[in-house]
Amino acid sequence: MKSIIKLAIYIIVVICVYIFKDNISTFIIDDVVYRGSNKVLSYNEYYSDNNYNYVQNVSTNEVNNKQEILNMIYSIINSGDESFSFKCNYDKCVEDVKEMLKDEQTVATINNFVHPYNSFYYIDIYVSEIGKITVTPKKIYSNEQIIEINNYIDNFKSNNINNDMSDRDKIKVFHDFIINNTIYDSSGNKELFNAYTLITTGKSICGGYSDIMSIYLNSLGIKNYKITSSNHVWNLVNIDNTWLHLDATWDDPVASDGNQYLLDNFFLITTEELFKLDTVEHSFDRNIYSEAN
Repeated sequence: MKSIIKLAIYIIVVICVYIFKDNISTFIIDDVVYRGSNKVLSYNEYYSDNNYNYVQNVSTNEVNNKQEILNMIYSIINSGDESFSFKCNYDKCVEDVKEMLKDEQTVATINNFVHPYNSFYYIDIYVSEIGKITVTPKKIYSNEQIIEINNYIDNFKSNNINNDMSDRDKIKVFHDFIINNTIYDSSGNKELFNAYTLITTGKSICGGYSDIMSIYLNSLGIKNYKITSSNHVWNLVNIDNTWLHLDATWDDPVASDGNQYLLDNFFLITTEELFKLDTVEHSFDRNIYSEAN
């Protein structure tokens, strides 16, 4: 009798597995393979809902093509989330992710489109052969540094900005303030690459100039992102629905006579004007930064 009962139970299980095999597979994937992964991104206060030609925000945890992988990574970094996993929904997904990771610049470029406080100095992207991708960014700025930078900018705004000023004027007064209070470090000290080292040492390289400008622009609600060439970085700013270049680094030249100079040659200029001034250091990929075309 026990053997007959066991056989009957076995047959029922087999039938149930056959009938409900799709649901069982889904359960294994969703509740076992993806257990512990976030289902919805969590956003911090520096998240931006801006979409660009190169990358756009997404509201799902699944990808169906290579562009969606890029969009997903952008969305994760942009959100400020500490770690997030997403699913591959097409055959070549894992292969495409691995190919993307071989070119470190592809992922690093995404930093230019997010708030500097959500940008990363290192990013861990774990690729599972079953199609689970986990992205864990390690951010450049600590919470303590963010507080100090924000206090610095808030203090500047309270003493220099008023509601009667145009956006252009608000940007110009900060542009001049940064240049007058910062010395470009021609030694190439890579420790001076961000906004925190700029405000605490009074020295910087282009990464610090462009970050502090971006943080300030974001505090004003002015749409912007950074552009990188082979060895330089500056800002692209949207003023009155027009994208214009702003390069505070090149407006703060290192003079052979030892004097400090304040220029505005690279203050809110068009791409055509930019290339008239320099076509070497400011040569950028116009497919990535196509708003500047």
